[in-house]
Amino acid sequence: MIQKETQMNSSQKMDQGNDPKNKTIEKKIEEKPISQMNEPRYLRDSRLQNLIRTAIKNVDFVWDQTINDYHNQINENGAGISLVDHFHSLGIEEKEDDIDELNSIWDDDDQNNIIYTENKENEIEAASLNKLVEMLTHEKKRNVLYTKTFLMTYQSFTTPRKLLAKLIQRFHIPPEKEEIYKGRKKIIRLRVCNFLRFWITDYFEDFQPKLLPELIDFIDNSIRTADMTKMANNLKEIIERNLNGNDEQKENSNVEMPEPKLPKNVFSPKLSLFDVDEEEIARQLTLIEFKIYSKIKPSELLKLAWSKPKLRHKSPNVLKMIKRFNMVSIWVIAIILKSEKLKKRKKILTKLVKIATFLRKHDNFNCVMTILSGLASPPINRLKYTFEELPTKSTTDLDKLGKELSSENSYEKYRKKIKQASPPCIPYFALYLTDLTSVEEGNKDEIQGLINFGKRKLIYDLISEIQKFQKSPYNFQSIHQIETLLLKLPHIDQQESYTRSLKLEPRGSKKDKIH
Repeated sequence: MIQKETQMNSSQKMDQGNDPKNKTIEKKIEEKPISQMNEPRYLRDSRLQNLIRTAIKNVDFVWDQTINDYHNQINENGAGISLVDHFHSLGIEEKEDDIDELNSIWDDDDQNNIIYTENKENEIEAASLNKLVEMLTHEKKRNVLYTKTFLMTYQSFTTPRKLLAKLIQRFHIPPEKEEIYKGRKKIIRLRVCNFLRFWITDYFEDFQPKLLPELIDFIDNSIRTADMTKMANNLKEIIERNLNGNDEQKENSNVEMPEPKLPKNVFSPKLSLFDVDEEEIARQLTLIEFKIYSKIKPSELLKLAWSKPKLRHKSPNVLKMIKRFNMVSIWVIAIILKSEKLKKRKKILTKLVKIATFLRKHDNFNCVMTILSGLASPPINRLKYTFEELPTKSTTDLDKLGKELSSENSYEKYRKKIKQASPPCIPYFALYLTDLTSVEEGNKDEIQGLINFGKRKLIYDLISEIQKFQKSPYNFQSIHQIETLLLKLPHIDQQESYTRSLKLEPRGSKKDKIH
């Protein structure tokens, strides 16, 4: 059990029940249900074959992963069951942390439990959990980048509850070590509190809902009673601010919002996307996509959770991003194949290229690739007469986009572009999944039985690139009527799409036979 150093008498101990901050916080601690993923079958089937196959290793596995049974299960009332309940029905439950059996951080004196990177002073290559936490709160060494890397990646090798337990252990110096750490106790405790401040500020979701009472108890009954009242109050204020909602996104106040390009029949129930200007479609597509992209948490990208049935519930926004990619690509295929007339297909294809060009103008690389992937799919790519009808400018624009986002040399041209890009921007998200897969599969989790922290540095670098663009939203006005159309895009079955493609342009047919 964790031994508390400071014994509180009745005059010292706070009445937590009378603490107004606690009452405010307690009212806001509530477990939010996991949203149900009742997506139609066509969205669970990948249609992307050309560009995406080169973008993601084992693309069929990554993009087609679904929890099939979950979507087919309903409760007795006919409503979809929660994802957690579905896991429980399969006998899959998250194991509770056995905190009592953790080796105390103060008992880990083995210097072999930490390995430093060769030729890089004080840079950790691998270490035990105790040593990693010790370095986080070291009284002499302080490394902000190390702290950021640890916070972003720690859930790949431990849990929030275990980490909090280790910090509490670190805060309470055992009596037998009092003399040794007498002159360093205050700064160690300060380091623990500073780390907690970073943790609560940047990763508050790690504490909700189960761990928050334990954190508050530690603040009130350990930090506050150790003559650190100001720090305790500061930590409670950060908690309260997060519970009240803390929007971290920056407003592009220096950029004037462009006037929306509204069609005359914007309020008509018969409004279609063909009535809407291509740039406005690009803007609305971008707003929809950024809303998903901005919510992706670092923890969703650890341990390839999005691709593993038992872990996919940990990556809800990554899965939404994948789902949206598929939806838009299928839409591209569907609207082209819907038209039996060559002239109509030409018109639609021209409009799609214009939309993609405007998406590129707004640095929405992800949606550009979505459209290119739909155009590169077998049912569309084979429509040579349709592509021949494209205006010269559209052909040139399409060729330019294709070269810029080419998979050649591991997307060399695109990678250079994205490094130079400034927010707002939506990068090609699937490429990060590819890179993360490469890092996860190419590096062991442990070295000599110790946590491979060098691997976590590589993961931190990749996720940091994703975060670079998450907090700067686009300064476009959301148009409800257009957004509604883009959220309910038409679709087509994979087999049906190829059958229809063959009907529109049969194999070996002459152009004069195509209507």
